[in-house]
Amino acid sequence: MIMLNYLVRTPGSAILLLTFLLSQVTVSAQYSDSTDIAPAWHQRTAVQVLAVPTILMGAGIATMGDNGLYSSQDAYECIQEKYPDFHTSIDDYLLWVPAATVYGLNLAGVKGKNNFVDRSLIYVISVSLASLTSTAIKNTTGVLRPDGSANNSFPSGHTTVAFVSATFLHEEYKDLSLWYSVAGYSVATATGVLRMLNNKHWMSDVFFGAGLGILSTKVVYLVYPHMKNMFGSKNNSSNLTLIPSLYNDHYGIYLQYRFN
Repeated sequence: MIMLNYLVRTPGSAILLLTFLLSQVTVSAQYSDSTDIAPAWHQRTAVQVLAVPTILMGAGIATMGDNGLYSSQDAYECIQEKYPDFHTSIDDYLLWVPAATVYGLNLAGVKGKNNFVDRSLIYVISVSLASLTSTAIKNTTGVLRPDGSANNSFPSGHTTVAFVSATFLHEEYKDLSLWYSVAGYSVATATGVLRMLNNKHWMSDVFFGAGLGILSTKVVYLVYPHMKNMFGSKNNSSNLTLIPSLYNDHYGIYLQYRFN
């Protein structure tokens, strides 16, 4: 038995990991599209994975500071004028609701796309990838929060995880009912709005975080079957274990793989 351990300890490693996985999306998309009659452009795998996140992340960049037709500064001034004393802590819990819903539905007998082990690994990898990338960008950009409490505003970590959770719910249950997706993304959107109302994030932080959360999860869903084939066994999915980790103030991923 051989065990491999890998810990991503630096922000730059997160960017490299996301870049690698995005390259795998391109390869997977080309393979997927080549096996069928050429689909319409909007049905191509790469478009379905990248379109919405690109728009949201682009909107985040375009509205930073006082930029854009309705900028983050405009949104901030509007919120301060109408809700100057608003405060709630519900956004600290709301971001996990869509993911909790997946497990609640499964316990109730409503089967999703994947089994317990696979979906759990997908969710952990998605949250880890999104959080690592978000932290790397925060440390690089150093944007001051609206309340002046810290220089790590861009992007919103809460919103990022909320949209990971919403996309997780969407991917697991989208074939059963559209309303699961509507509910999940509504909760994620509410999380982002509350981060702005709490004066913790700019509008640009929320836009970019939403796109990053969706992108990370969609990439993992596309790449995971290939990862499972490379590292896993059809009869033993537990060979591969990935969990988030914190080491000397650095976020990371702990990976363990058992070769039998």
